[in-house]
Amino acid sequence: MDVQTSDEPGAGVASESDLNRYRANASRVHSEIAKTTSSVAAKRKKAADARAAAQRSKNASTIRQKTAEADRAEGEANAAEKKRGDLEKKLADLETKTAKAQIDVDKKRAADQKKAMDAIWRQNASAASQFTPATFGVEVAARPWSASTTDSFAASPTYDVFLSHASEDKDSIARPLKDTLEARGLSVWFDEIKIKVGQSIRQEIEKGIANARFGVVVISPDFFRKHWTRAELDALFSRKMESGRNLILPIWHHVSKDEVLAQSPLLAGILALNSALMTVDEMAQAILEVIHD
Repeated sequence: MDVQTSDEPGAGVASESDLNRYRANASRVHSEIAKTTSSVAAKRKKAADARAAAQRSKNASTIRQKTAEADRAEGEANAAEKKRGDLEKKLADLETKTAKAQIDVDKKRAADQKKAMDAIWRQNASAASQFTPATFGVEVAARPWSASTTDSFAASPTYDVFLSHASEDKDSIARPLKDTLEARGLSVWFDEIKIKVGQSIRQEIEKGIANARFGVVVISPDFFRKHWTRAELDALFSRKMESGRNLILPIWHHVSKDEVLAQSPLLAGILALNSALMTVDEMAQAILEVIHD
């Protein structure tokens, strides 16, 4: 079986489909090399057995027959050896093309991610320039999170952590994390404690974000489905841009990197803790170390 490998993109930039095709062809060539190597060994053995039989025989006819059989097997082995050499050259060529294609694909992925991240920055900048009181998400993001913002809430206490999470994640991770952080001496803004009956939810959240040193964000499928949590994330990113500080501390909870990347490339680029890999105690300790750094 001769493996075709001529379907290449030429001197241009390789695409992901080119990369996949090279890998598939390389895999087929690997299989062919293995089969051909086995064939060479079998033909060599057949030739050796035939020559040994010819040497043992005293019958002239048998000697001629076994010698001819050995010669044929040697010829077939030599042909298989040549085929293997050709396949090995094809494999080397494919490996070179695969390596180049991988570089091209990685560059394109990086460029696409940068483009997506730039779009997020532009969206946040747009939100910051268009204050709309009726829309909480835009209002929070639009507020200039500078020292003057904190001054406007001077009567409010300062928190080490603003804990942003979906209500569906409250029992499984948010509340246990809040309790563990407080046990380690950190002050935590937590909605069910800080927002009282009759208070404006929007205003209390604004105060919490403005007066927190860091935002711990529990990223989950439910988080991305909620209006309030996405608005909190927008506000935290706005504060991050205004202050220039890395104040967002993400925790991935029942979510994959691809899911985070699809929702927010900018958020996916921040080193995160992962509830699937760490206990609540371990995550709390990691947060404590960042805050006290």
